[in-house]
Amino acid sequence: MNHDPIVSEQQLENALRFLADSDAEFAQEKAELERSEIRRKRARARVFLIASGNVEERKATAETSPDVEQADDAYIASVKAFETLKAKRERADIVVGVWRSIEASRRKA
Repeated sequence: MNHDPIVSEQQLENALRFLADSDAEFAQEKAELERSEIRRKRARARVFLIASGNVEERKATAETSPDVEQADDAYIASVKAFETLKAKRERADIVVGVWRSIEASRRKA
């Protein structure tokens, strides 16, 4: 039977270090995500206001605007960066949780 730990002390240490070291980056990515959402809305509103035609034509003009497309691309990049870091942090948190569970079971045994 294999007695290698599911989560090694080194994995635990790496996970804890990553969580501690990525706090500021996580906050920054979250802020950038919010900022890019605001920029998307502003870009659409700006183009809508200067466009001519009925409401649907103005919406279509806004949606096809290069400025709006650029704002959408920036938003998508922000979502990707934030969600990637979030997933890495969740994985590190899982490592810590598994280690805690194993340690709790060992203490009971």
